[in-house]
Parts: sequence; structure tokens; C-alpha cells
Amino acid sequence: MNTLSANDASTKPAFRSSRLDRAAPYAKSPLRYPGGKSFATAKIRSYIPAGTDTLVSPFLGGGSLELACARDGVTVFGSDAFEPLVNFWQNALTDPSALAARVASYFPLPKSSFYALQETFGRLQSSLERAAVFFVLNRCSFSGTTLSGGMSPDHPRFTRSAIDRLCRFAGNGLEVQCRDYKDALDLHPDAFAYLDPPYANGERLYGQRGDMHEFDHEEFRELISSRSGWILSYNDHPRIRALYERFDIVVPTWTYSMSNGSKSRELLILNI
Repeated sequence: MNTLSANDASTKPAFRSSRLDRAAPYAKSPLRYPGGKSFATAKIRSYIPAGTDTLVSPFLGGGSLELACARDGVTVFGSDAFEPLVNFWQNALTDPSALAARVASYFPLPKSSFYALQETFGRLQSSLERAAVFFVLNRCSFSGTTLSGGMSPDHPRFTRSAIDRLCRFAGNGLEVQCRDYKDALDLHPDAFAYLDPPYANGERLYGQRGDMHEFDHEEFRELISSRSGWILSYNDHPRIRALYERFDIVVPTWTYSMSNGSKSRELLILNI
């Protein structure tokens, strides 16, 4: 193993972006997400080989790196096993203005409504409504935990400007499907892979009420060990270091978006 150091609601009027006519499309992630890499994008991007034209990302999450690659002309096949997240992305990619209009109908959101929306989310039938409520809960929840966490005090991330950015969202070059990571990797055997699986710490950060926190890290390691061309993001944990001891491990430095400015405690594991 080589360890390297790196420096580093429907009756209300439709929402109209106040800057829509003069602002460029918004091509960054509109979501907050546990383990989100919005501040690490440039660092991770620097390890993707020059000339990469296709990227597969089977743990899409907040999608910050994937959108950055798409902006650079890379065709990105994103996927995730968490259907509510995928449904949000598909609606945002298809008709962001319609999605923003539904989101605006919930603004501002009282605390009592937050927990009611979490409780009733699974009974929503409309794809658009589910996507809108997902976004509202995402922006209001602590650290973007959405369906798993509590409400952030005063929910300062659910703002008119956040809805405006959603209205202007553009994800050209990004495709999103609901798939298990094994199927996603099998479908794109020759694509470079960016892999950001659930943390190996047992925290219930993912899914609905944390129902996606269980993950077979050993099985995952066996599968990707036979594949070339990937970057893997993980939390710095003895179990992970042992599993990937024969690969190059980078100890990066970035400010972690979900930790109030604290430094990262993560690893980048490389098979390039």
C-alpha cells in the first residue's frame, strides 16, 4: 500500500426565477447530502485521467463531482439504489422549472409541516410532488439527511435563492437511473468509475429513516478489485484501510460541506 499526502402546494402561483432571463443556467448540485463532495470536487477531479470521456457513478448522492465532469464534456451515467433520490434527479433534469414551482408552494415551511411531510412522503403518488417534497426536506433537514434526520434549526438552507437555483438547474451530460451498484458497473464495463459508497461506520445517514445504512463492504471490495480504472471515496476507518491495503491511498485535505467547516477525515483510494 502506498499512502500519499495531498495538500490540500398546487393552488399557489407558479414559481418564476427573478433572475431567469439574465442568469446563466445553474449547473451545480441543488442538493445537500451526507458525505457530499461539493468542496472536494476539484481535488477528486484532478485524479481522473485526462481524456476520460465516460464516467459511471453508481452512488450518485448529491452529484457534485458528476455534474462537474458533465460540465467538462464527460458523459456521466449516474445511478443510485435510493429511489426517492433518483426520482428527484430525474425530475430536476427533465423539467426544473415545474419542479421549482411545486417546491415554492411549500415556502416557507413551518416545523410542524416538516415532520408531517417526512411521515406522509411514502404515500405520495405523483412523481413531481415526491421530487418537490424530497427537495424541501433535503434543504430543511440537518446536514441534508432528508428522510432520515431532524429539522435544521431555522432551516437556513431552504430559501428563495435555493428555489431560484433549482429553477435554473441544468445537468446536460448527466443521465440518472435507479440501479444497484453491481448492475450499474456491469452496464458500463469500460467507463471510468467514481465510487462513493456508504460510510463504514454504521451511522444511519442514508435512505428513509436510515434504512440504507447497511452495506456489504467486503463484497463491494471483491467486485471492484477485478475492475480497472476507478477512484473510491471512503471515510478513514481501519477496516477500510485493511480492505484496500494493496491499492494507493490518498489522504486528502478539504473542508467537508456537511460538518460546519471541519476538515475531512476521508480517503481516496485509487486504481488508475
